[in-house]
Amino acid sequence: MKSLPAALILLSLPAPAAEPISALLPHDACIIETANVTTSNGNPRVLLLWMTAPQRVTASWDSGADFVYGDHWFAPTSLSLVDPSNGKLLNTIRIHSNSRQDHGNFRIPFFTFDGPYYVPHPNRDHKGKPVLLHLQDLTGEGVAGQFALFDYDATGIYESSVFGYSPQSDAAVQYRIEVKEEKFQPVVQSWVMQVFAHRPIRPAFWKFTWEPGHGASAWVDEEVHFDPARQLFLESKIVRPYPGYAQASCSVGPSALPDFLQRLAKFGVETDPSLQNLIQNSPPGQIESTGIGTNFRGELETLQLKWQIGDSGKIGIHFITESEFRVALLAALSAWCYPTGVMKN
Repeated sequence: MKSLPAALILLSLPAPAAEPISALLPHDACIIETANVTTSNGNPRVLLLWMTAPQRVTASWDSGADFVYGDHWFAPTSLSLVDPSNGKLLNTIRIHSNSRQDHGNFRIPFFTFDGPYYVPHPNRDHKGKPVLLHLQDLTGEGVAGQFALFDYDATGIYESSVFGYSPQSDAAVQYRIEVKEEKFQPVVQSWVMQVFAHRPIRPAFWKFTWEPGHGASAWVDEEVHFDPARQLFLESKIVRPYPGYAQASCSVGPSALPDFLQRLAKFGVETDPSLQNLIQNSPPGQIESTGIGTNFRGELETLQLKWQIGDSGKIGIHFITESEFRVALLAALSAWCYPTGVMKN
């Protein structure tokens, strides 16, 4: 891997602005892209996307991640807002990957597919140089100052988040998203699956359906809008199982989890200690998921499991499954759980 020459980046800026802007940042900062923001009050603002001593990574073009990142830079990444009228740095935020494996680094493509990132002039292979600060009015506040970044999750699936200029705070921000999914408690987070890779129907409003695949046998209906009072996006998510599949929910106290998993094991569900640890060690409030293999009456099945540790420590568990196993599991859950979905003693 190879470091990005700072001089190469600075040459891409207008000559009068290159030295003052670079002087505002650390000595090992490399400016990746800049964009002017036209504010509602006419005050000039410039967004700077920059990285600290980035490493150059060349894609092999044989993985799902290459569709998102392609050839890219890898390093700690930041977004700054500058007032060019007086050369003042107004604020800086760090951009963190949603993957813990990146250890505080982020991946910024410089040659990639025309997919989640905007590539204005793709070649015959649908690849080209992306415009990262593709500013739009994503909040509906009348200022085209926001853009989306993406983090690979699985083939065809990526996390998305909105960054950019906030007209309300006159600052560079990463916008938060409050996710409401069926019986789970609402959770506020920084990244959500797929949403901001889709074009809004109108500023600050998205409505679409997508299919996760990868063994997730359901459609996902999404409706998202921006709440200007709270300065965050609101995502309403409904999971609709495919025909022949069904879903059920149950709420389990922390001390009852081992017993609950033992009951599932009698149905052939693979509830080894790693599953219990995975559930118990989940961050409170976050909605987590996994696919579990089952062997029900000699037939291999898949149980799609989601869970959330609530404020009281109680664990909300949601199932989607199919065939005769579905019938048996739903009957068992009706005996294990009260009509409210809470597990009986």
